[in-house]
Amino acid sequence: MLYIHFSCPPLPHLIVGGVSLFRKGDLHERRVLDQTFDLIFVFSGALYLEEDGRKYTIERNQYLILPPGNLHKGYKACTSDTTFSWVHFYTTGHYFYSENPITQVDSKMNKTKYYKKDVFYISLPQYGRIDDSLHEIMKNYMDSISQVKIDKYHNEKLFYSSTKSQIEYQQLFLKILTILRDLREHEKEKELAEVILDYFSSHYQNPFDLNQLAAQYSFHPAHIIRSVKKKYGLSPLQLLLTIRVQKAMKLLEEERHSVGQIASLVGFTDSSYFCKQFKKITSLTPLQYRNQPGVNPSTTEL
Repeated sequence: MLYIHFSCPPLPHLIVGGVSLFRKGDLHERRVLDQTFDLIFVFSGALYLEEDGRKYTIERNQYLILPPGNLHKGYKACTSDTTFSWVHFYTTGHYFYSENPITQVDSKMNKTKYYKKDVFYISLPQYGRIDDSLHEIMKNYMDSISQVKIDKYHNEKLFYSSTKSQIEYQQLFLKILTILRDLREHEKEKELAEVILDYFSSHYQNPFDLNQLAAQYSFHPAHIIRSVKKKYGLSPLQLLLTIRVQKAMKLLEEERHSVGQIASLVGFTDSSYFCKQFKKITSLTPLQYRNQPGVNPSTTEL
């Protein structure tokens, strides 16, 4: 993954937005934009673009930012009718690339910072996909700044007059950049949730302590709860209990331990609570699970 980092101020600004309608068999043009960034967002179909020797397939809800100075071209014709919006934008400030995003740490306000803004960075993944829930929001923003329509069906390029003030156009453009910037935050939440899952899988016998978990991974407890819930649909405690029950199911198949022993082995201090959680998750009591037909330690995998 390549990230583009814009040093601000000044902020990147919109030049023009448009929409293109490509037919099956159409190919994106070959060109180099000397000073202009080109953001492409696909609403339907797929574009096949090559930039600086790297090939990208941009499908529905995916986007690609083409930096200035690099050759980009279509390396394959559209295999179906394709609709996409595009934005040309520019910055008079400094920008650079890296394989990792910049984590912004704001310093505390003090009296020396009244009259000058500290430099901050907007880090955008060059290529990515937005969530389906943001599709209509992104489309509305892109449509609202569109002043050009390229229609391959009718072989025409149409230009439209401004319908908003320049401030409104720039505000909409920054909202688009905010959606792309926030993709990294969603990735971090996903990564955190997966880290918590791995930790529970290895330490399921340990007592549950959310504050200790928060201290261990340097995140607020509420952030951990939100991340795990978003990824797995469970609270951290529910996730841990599910893992414990899955471990207990394997032990029940072996028929070497009593229910009370198994409860202790998987981290429960109360066998009654273990039985209650087991039934809540599996709809069976531990003994019903052990005695049901087909439970065989040599063939059952969880």
